[in-house]
Amino acid sequence: MKKPLVALSFFGAFLILFLSGCFLVDPSIKVVLLIENFKKYWEQEDPAALAGLYTDPAHINTATKTFAQIENTYDGMFSGRGVVSFTFISEKDIDFNATLTEADVQFTAVIDYTSGPNETKTYVWKVKRAGTRWLIYRSNNY
Repeated sequence: MKKPLVALSFFGAFLILFLSGCFLVDPSIKVVLLIENFKKYWEQEDPAALAGLYTDPAHINTATKTFAQIENTYDGMFSGRGVVSFTFISEKDIDFNATLTEADVQFTAVIDYTSGPNETKTYVWKVKRAGTRWLIYRSNNY
């Protein structure tokens, strides 16, 4: 009788440790996916998809922007330039708050265009969980 109870106790402890590990890793994976989608949509020159990565409204630089304003800004940025690549040149630094509902994100990338000079940008974001997704609610630039 004691053997099944001991085995069940070990299994329960393992299950608790396994599940707690999954919940700690899951937000990191989703924020990295947000960053990777940002890169992908930038390379695809997709203003609507990029705007969809932000809350509505979001704070960019010192201004509050709606989804439509963010989309229009990206549309103007891509006009006539042609994105060749978006390349990360730094680590993706992600720092979660204690409740794992918000995070500070920072990374640097070089954006290569077919016309016009390349740009090196350091992104500093505040992101938050919105349901099952993570969205940018504050950014230092587009």
